[in-house]
Amino acid sequence: MKALTLQIGIFGRTNVGKSSLMNFITNQNTSIVSEFAGTTTDVVSKQMELNPLGPVTLFDTAGLDDTSVLGNARVGKSKASFDACDVVLLMCEANTFGKFEEEIVEESRKKNTVLIIVIGKADLHGISENFLDILKNYSKNVLIFSSKNSNRDVFLDALKNFLIAELPDNYIENYLSLRNIIKKNDTVILVMPIDKGAPRGKIIMPQIQTIRHVLDLNACSFTVQDTEYEAALKNLNANPVLVITDSQAIERIAKKTPSDVKLTTFSTIYAADKSDIVEMAKGAGALNKLKDGDKILIAEACTHHASIDDIGRVKLPKWISKYSKKNLEIDYVSGQDYPKNIDEYRIIIHCGACTLNRKAMLSRLNKALEKGIPITNYGIAISVFHKTIEKTLEIFPQALEAYKIASGASKNELS
Repeated sequence: MKALTLQIGIFGRTNVGKSSLMNFITNQNTSIVSEFAGTTTDVVSKQMELNPLGPVTLFDTAGLDDTSVLGNARVGKSKASFDACDVVLLMCEANTFGKFEEEIVEESRKKNTVLIIVIGKADLHGISENFLDILKNYSKNVLIFSSKNSNRDVFLDALKNFLIAELPDNYIENYLSLRNIIKKNDTVILVMPIDKGAPRGKIIMPQIQTIRHVLDLNACSFTVQDTEYEAALKNLNANPVLVITDSQAIERIAKKTPSDVKLTTFSTIYAADKSDIVEMAKGAGALNKLKDGDKILIAEACTHHASIDDIGRVKLPKWISKYSKKNLEIDYVSGQDYPKNIDEYRIIIHCGACTLNRKAMLSRLNKALEKGIPITNYGIAISVFHKTIEKTLEIFPQALEAYKIASGASKNELS
């Protein structure tokens, strides 16, 4: 899945050779190549294996100097891709490195993104030693590329060496929160209701990924529907170390869970794996301070047609209204359309972000924090609404404390 892969974006001016590089790396005609500037009008992505790094997703973006009629829209799409990129491949032509390239360098530095400079069209232009020295001031990682003369294996080996040197070990897996909670041979029950909103014949992505995480940790997972949860508890010789449930069933499952068994939700796990659970829990504290007329933004990372049981557009608004007892204004946004006017909102409630990588979700989180806007996610918010938040956050004590403080709890309640 794209969200779990290393994200590599190719950026540069129009007609600098970005699409040629994309096709060269993927060894396919992924992007349209033309001598005319502005051929790439939207972000093009392609997944591939780049061992030993594993699966990666490459993005071919529109030129940042596009001055055509639709240029501003194209540039906006390209710049938005920065938020998800773990690695930036900045393409330039020999002896040309100016304002547009420096903007990409600065954006990479601001977002702490690995930067690799690629000098394109090497067969057409000579590359001076002085120019190479100038580039080393921006990045120590410089590659030379020619679609006609470069050897693909040699180029990819050099690219992988840069990536291995710059990225931390186990880059994608570093934020697996379950590794701090369960160990080998532990038993975990995963409660996965199949309701009207569940995709026919499929398991939703957070559940699939959690099953894989449990397997990776050499623990034992038992998957049941909420209606079979009590039977599962009785069939086990000992209580499970952890129960993870779909957020919508948290109230029912909490009542049936022994007090000495830890309980949380898939979405709460995602708040830890995909972003900063302490900030997400702190943001949820604002749900206890809503006032009449407050605006709430419900943000979804994917785009889908809402069902009659849709959690974001049907259930959440009902729960918010019932819990707060206030007259609130609720807006919705989905897909890549994350609004710039987030300072209008009292709180942002974001989905679990199973289709976003960690960097993209952290970017959304940071944009809210920069504006002073509390942000939380579906799972944590639902636990607040169903008054199970202390149980849900028990495995994340710092997050629980942050929630209590943000909610205005007294020192006695915290002790």
